[in-house]
Amino acid sequence: MQVAIVLFTLFTATMANGTVFATLGLFGREAGLGEFEVGMVFASSGVLFFLTASAWGRLSDRFGRGAIMAAGLAATALSLTLFAAFYAALLPYTFLGLLVALAALAIVGVREGPRPAAMAQAEGAPVDGLAAYALLAFVMVLGFGAMQPTTAFYVQDRFGLETEAEIRATGYASAAFAAGAFLMQAFGVRALALEMRDMMALGFVLCLAGIAGTLVARSPNVLIAAFPVLGVGYGLAQAGLMIDAARLGGEHRQGLVTGRLQAGMAAGWIVGALAGTALYGLSIRAPILIAGAALALCALRTALPGVRTPSAPPP
Repeated sequence: MQVAIVLFTLFTATMANGTVFATLGLFGREAGLGEFEVGMVFASSGVLFFLTASAWGRLSDRFGRGAIMAAGLAATALSLTLFAAFYAALLPYTFLGLLVALAALAIVGVREGPRPAAMAQAEGAPVDGLAAYALLAFVMVLGFGAMQPTTAFYVQDRFGLETEAEIRATGYASAAFAAGAFLMQAFGVRALALEMRDMMALGFVLCLAGIAGTLVARSPNVLIAAFPVLGVGYGLAQAGLMIDAARLGGEHRQGLVTGRLQAGMAAGWIVGALAGTALYGLSIRAPILIAGAALALCALRTALPGVRTPSAPPP
């Protein structure tokens, strides 16, 4: 039952983020914002994420994961309500807000083990090897950060769709991405049972396949079909990265390690969102090419024997 609650929480949070990302760009364009201005809106969320992620991770080590997750989900539910009011899209965003609020209530009931006294001594000690993982997380999310804020623009400009048709196509693509990532992390990671570095390498290769499909797509349906491949790759790569890095912190500092990684991801999101939207005016394919270059670097970093990330020691 507890696993089901955590999966429900992951699903609702992913769905909520995907819905906002799928619609925010076009709502901004209709409000008169340019691509770079929309990128600044996306990047602003990354700034707050970057500033708070490490602190949230440390707090989760001290007070438990459930309480911190519930606080984050409650804030997400509030933000969805504000989106509903601002965009006059009351029903979809309100429904998502209620789902996320329900997840916040449910996660509070998940039982956790006692917080060991040894944790206090472990908190201040440095985590050797974490910087390499944080850099890899930065580059990975830089790629997705460049691509995601401009996907709605790309679909509309590439295929000449009206706003309503574009929102539908981008929504389907975002849902396909989220479904691929969710199913891979919920079921595929355990079924594949790969070594963590191999999981990352395979994930990055699948991401590159999804990006190639996005570039060559001649219709919205082909592009939508490329996004679950991208989602599966992201789910694999992120899971391998987070699990392998978490072992560096042992039993008592996994929140600290995760917070540092999330801060690296947030920094990548800021740089990617600003770079992708700034270059979109030069070429609508520029953000996708940035994503491809970033993820190719990640694939090389994890796949080639001479430059692979050293495997973290077991706890």
